[in-house]
Amino acid sequence: MASSRVTIVVVAHSVREELERCFESIERHADVAVETILVDNASTDGTPDWVRSAHPDVTLVELPENLGVAARDQGLRRAQGEYTMFLDSDAALTAGALPAMVEAMDEHPGWGLIGPRLLHEDGTIQLSSRRFPPLLLPLMRRPPLDRFFEDGESVRRHLMADFDHARTRPVLYVLGACQLFRTALARAAGPFDDRVFLGWDDADWCFRIRDAGGEIVYFAGAEVVHTYRRQTRAKPVSHAAMRQLGAFFYFQRKYAGRRRELIQLGKRLDGA
Repeated sequence: MASSRVTIVVVAHSVREELERCFESIERHADVAVETILVDNASTDGTPDWVRSAHPDVTLVELPENLGVAARDQGLRRAQGEYTMFLDSDAALTAGALPAMVEAMDEHPGWGLIGPRLLHEDGTIQLSSRRFPPLLLPLMRRPPLDRFFEDGESVRRHLMADFDHARTRPVLYVLGACQLFRTALARAAGPFDDRVFLGWDDADWCFRIRDAGGEIVYFAGAEVVHTYRRQTRAKPVSHAAMRQLGAFFYFQRKYAGRRRELIQLGKRLDGA
């Protein structure tokens, strides 16, 4: 609807139970005028029929094949809100979160994209802001090397485990489980790179929003529950793990010429 301030884009593939909780959280806690768009990535569990029946107010975009994260473009091009939110199907808004994020963006015109404080289901903090990733990060975080490196300085620095997550601050990038950004700025940033996925698309998207003129901010004034579990760590040689590894090294090649610049930017942001 044209009067919506925020367009919420959810992408899903055969995760109807997750969508039930996600949509319920939007219905209960949006508290601003929103339109919700579900981009269905060729689900096989009856998701489209269920959405049409149970959530007729949701705009449904059915794709004939699973496009992965690039399916977000299908939602973004239909967005009518001043702001767009990417919300993962396994994420849920909490009371007051979206109004607080919209108010913060209204008050800070230089902010291009913000990510809220993410919580695990037990209420503990989920580290959701990042510095530029070390070249060997995927190997350091998978068995058997994770026993030596997961709690080491290099990984913890990348995960920004060293700062008070009760404080709002500019960062290099935030996870894509929940991101609110200016729709016009996102369109200027261009379409998703479908060769970057399974986590590294979050960094790529934030870098491109920054290049289009908007600051990236970790916003501690709103909370969203995110239930994602790292399957690639549990199964380090699975097909998904190998695809993520390939995406990571493509990401590193893509930004090889800017690696030093982005690392230095992260250091400057630490002092902001």
